Parts: sequence; C-alpha cells; structure tokens
Amino acid sequence: MYCKLAIISSQHRARAVLLPYEKRNEFQVEQWQACLREEELLEVYDAPIALYLADWLARYVEVTVRQQPLIQTGHLSKRYKTVLAQQLTSFGISPAGRWVAYEYRSIMSASPNSMVMGVELEALEALQDDIAFLLQGRKLLYDEWLSLGSQQASADMEQLHTAFRYAVLHGLIKVRSAIQLTKQSGKLRCLRCYETELVHNEHECPYCGEHCYYCRTCLQMGRARTCSVVIMGRYRSPVANIHTDCSPSRILNLDTFGLSDAQQMATTKALTFVHQCLTHRNKLPRSSSSSAYKFARQFLLWAVTGAGKTEMIFPLVAYMTKLGGRVLLATPRRDVVLELSPRLRKAFPELLIATLYGGSEERWQHGQLVIATTHQLMRFHHAFDLVIIDELDAFPYHGDERLYRVAEQCSTQKGVRLLLSATPPAYVQRELNKGRLAYVKLPVRYHRHPLPVPIRIKTPLIADQLNKRTIPSALIQAIHSSLQEDAQVFIFLQRIVHTEAYASLLRAKFPHVSIQATSSQDTLRSEKVTAFRNRDIRILVTTTILERGVTVPRSHVYICDAEAQLFDEASLVQMAGRAGRSGDAPNGAVYFLSQQWNEAQRKAVKQIKSMNELANDLGYLLPQYRTKR
Repeated sequence: MYCKLAIISSQHRARAVLLPYEKRNEFQVEQWQACLREEELLEVYDAPIALYLADWLARYVEVTVRQQPLIQTGHLSKRYKTVLAQQLTSFGISPAGRWVAYEYRSIMSASPNSMVMGVELEALEALQDDIAFLLQGRKLLYDEWLSLGSQQASADMEQLHTAFRYAVLHGLIKVRSAIQLTKQSGKLRCLRCYETELVHNEHECPYCGEHCYYCRTCLQMGRARTCSVVIMGRYRSPVANIHTDCSPSRILNLDTFGLSDAQQMATTKALTFVHQCLTHRNKLPRSSSSSAYKFARQFLLWAVTGAGKTEMIFPLVAYMTKLGGRVLLATPRRDVVLELSPRLRKAFPELLIATLYGGSEERWQHGQLVIATTHQLMRFHHAFDLVIIDELDAFPYHGDERLYRVAEQCSTQKGVRLLLSATPPAYVQRELNKGRLAYVKLPVRYHRHPLPVPIRIKTPLIADQLNKRTIPSALIQAIHSSLQEDAQVFIFLQRIVHTEAYASLLRAKFPHVSIQATSSQDTLRSEKVTAFRNRDIRILVTTTILERGVTVPRSHVYICDAEAQLFDEASLVQMAGRAGRSGDAPNGAVYFLSQQWNEAQRKAVKQIKSMNELANDLGYLLPQYRTKR
C-alpha cells in the first residue's frame, strides 16, 4: 500500500488523514473528493511520503493542533501545513511537494438518489455505519479488514471501498501504519505487538518496492510492514461517563448466581471496585507514581486453584453488559477458550458471544462478550470496558511485556482490568504489598475442603528410570493406592520426549489399566483429555500443557522430577491444583517425586498450607476441618 497525506477541514475543524491506495493503481483523488460533505475541503500533499512517516506526521499534528485555541478554518489549515513542513525539515526532508485543494461536490445533495462513485448516498451511509460497527475497537491489517467486510457486510468490493473512504474522511475509522515511528527514541515499533526489534527485508518488498522493515514477532498473524496499512475502528463506550446510580446492588441479585459465601465476598469486592472506576471514585492524587497509575484501574482476584473463578466472573460480566459495556475474557491457551465458551454461552444466552483463537470461524464476529486467546488481543484497541485476564501468571502472558501492553491497550481509557490468578507473579505481589494494586484473596475452594498438601516421595530422575526400565516400588505402591481409590491419575513430566516412553513403562507395570501419553505436540490431545475426563483413560502421562485450566473429577497428581528447573513454585502449585477439585472427591492426593528437596518445592508447600490456614482463620472451611489458633 501507498498513501497520501491530507488535511480535511470544515468550519473550526481540521484533521490530518492518511489516504491509502494500492500500488498497482494510481491514486485517484476523485474517489476521495466524491465522499466529501458540504463545506468540507480536502487538501492533499502531492509529494510521496513513506507510510510510517506520514503516520507519525498525522499523529504529531493532531496532538499539536489540539493544544491550539479554535481559530478560523483557513488559519487552522495553514497551521497544519506549517507544522508539517517544520517536521519534515526536522527529519532531514526538504518539503518538495505542494498542497492541492479539492472542494465538496454538490452532486451529493442534488436529490435522494444522488450517487457517490456509483453507490446511492443512502445505501452508502448505511454501509458506512455497518463498517464502523464491525470495526469498532478493532485493529486490522488492510487485507483483514477486506476479509471482514466481504464476509459480514452485504456489499461488493467497489461498494466496500467507497464506504471505507467515506468512513475515513469522516473520522469513523483511522488509517495507520502497521509499523510506527517513535521519534523520541528514533526507533520503529510494531503497532500490533509493540515489538521494537524489527527485521530489515533483504529483498525488495513486492508491495512497496523498497527494503522495508517487518515484525517477525507477530508474523503468524499476518506480516506487519512499514508499508502495511492498519485500519482502526472507534468504540464509543456507553459506560464511559455514568452519572446515575449504577451500583451493583441495584442491577444484580448476587444470590441468583449460586456462589458460596467466600465466592460472594470476593465477587462483591471486585464489583465494588468496578463501580468505583466507572463513577470516578478511585482517582489517585497527582503526586502518585506512574506505577501507581498503571495499576489504578486494575483489580487482582487471587483465588486458589479450584476456587471457581469462572463462576465468580459471571456477575462481573452480567453487571458490565447490563450497563451496555463490552467484556473481554482473555486466557493463554486455545484449550481453555474452547472449554469456557459453552459454559459462558449457557450462562448468557442473551449475549452476542464471539470466540477467538487461531483458525476460529468467529474471528470477524462482533461480540458483547469476547473470549479469546491472549495473542488475539493484538487485533483490538480501546475496545472493551472490562478486560478479564485469566491465568495472569501463565505462558505466554507472563514475562512478555508486549502482551501486557497489548492487554492494556485493549481496554478503553476509562475501562477496568480484572486479573485472575492462583499464583500471581512476583512483580504483581510487590505492587500488591506496596498498596498500589487493589485485590482480594480467596483461600478456599467452592466445596470448602482444604487444598491437598503435597507428599514427597524420594525417587530417581525419570531419565534414570527409563534407562534402567524400572519404577521405584514406593511409586508403584502409591499409584496402586490411587487406582484402588478409583482416582484418575495425572503424571506430570518435564520433557515431551519422555512422555510416551514412560507411559510404555507404566503399561508394563499396570497391564490392565488404560494408560496414554499426551503433550503440546500430540494432535489427539483434546480427544485424550476428553477420554481421561470420561474415565476411558485412567492414567494420563503429560507435560505442563495440562497444568492449568483442566478439571477432571477424582484426580490424583504425581509430579516427576519435581526439583527440575522448569517446575517453579507457581508451576508446582498449579499442577497440584488438579487434585481434589470436585465436591464428591475433594481430598485428592498430590505427590512430589524428586531426588532432592529444593526451594521451589518448599515454597509451593508453604503457599498451599498458608492458604489453608487463612481459610481456617476466616471460617471458610467446613466445620470438621476448623482448628483454633
């Protein structure tokens, strides 16, 4: 794509806009001129400017002019041109082009049947509104927007292009460069994933004919280049400035959600925080640090594994959507998205719900509630009033600042982010301890039984067991005991290459038991998990791919090589959390199988015990478990 830098102005208003056109076609200004309204003036800079640079200039001018008092249109347009010329010079570019003015064409108002580039004006405005609706809050490459428009709008390509131009000129959607220039740092940055380490194309780009830059980090979502156009739609939040009494108690009856006392306590605190954000009652003083502002509109729900976090977010989804807002539920893995989707559709049959992941057939659907994998957030910008980040500590979200920024940008400027985790990362806990992050801690599962505390069995490393073709007698005895208790047995390994080999070794020891292995490389993983949940498989050898987001009733958990560097405190707690989740078998066993007892294992056991103690102190455990301290 190429683009022209332009200024569209009317009385007391002016905007810098980018007018894109395809390389194989010459720029036809008449197509844009035909979409002007009465008294509008379009001024186009006729010299070529690189897309990423034109994007920066347009953004700079918008900020600069917003700081100026309202002046007459002619003076305002002149101010735009002066600023643009100054900035081109600052980049070492001598302004060689000239501004050519194009006026409104009166044919558009001649009669109800006026045509704009072969499209009836009335149909054009309706199509423009459809496009603005489909694009609201989205951030799409040009080809992606064409795919959305052709699938969702009842129009041919020529009509789509005309409506697109109409929407761009009138501010309903924005045209941006997929690669941004940040003048302060002098670096290029991907607008989609915010990566700054870009790749310089060794060969001439087929789209612009130059050696442009592209982003390799988000390449699987389409190539973002310095010559790629991104289309951004505007979402006008209906809850941005609520002045009426919209307290949760007036809108919701929490008793209808069937929450336990502990769940209701945690949900009430989260709802109160959301309400305070919506009514601007949680403002920070000007002296607050930038970090404090960063966390000011975020709330952490720290709930143990199996606490019923999904059920607790139902009231939050209901509250925000009843106010007219949009909700995003982002989770790290496709498996979890597919598991959550039917539960939320059943709970909210009245809502438009879209499920987004790689290959999803619903990727262009509009949703009041969107359930998505974390990477899909790159296609949104200021689109949601409530963003719920599930499994905050999980890969790929944890440790990737770019995805954190993506999640931040998905929220409207006055939106709220709810963070869910059983094992919050250290940096989040530091902010919590400094009082910068609002939170609630839920230390008990919905069935009110304590968390199973891991038992250690000293065993050789898995590699040694496989080499010697032996399994320690203590481990065999423990698995026999689990099977006699009618349990489903998870066996977690650290290495994919060991899963099938260890399953084969187990089959030799337990010949009458159905045993399977799975991992991230297993194309039948979903089918095996379903069979395991249905008890067609009794022992499942797996990796950390199933450490979270999977609930299998009557589970016992065995973590092999528990001292491995891959298994940190959070990972051990998550894997242990697969046991004892169901109310009919709440006391599932957890075993740490290791040669050495290390710090991660000690911390994991300490965290589990501390949650049980807190649940006891708060009176959340069933009476038979309570002790006086």
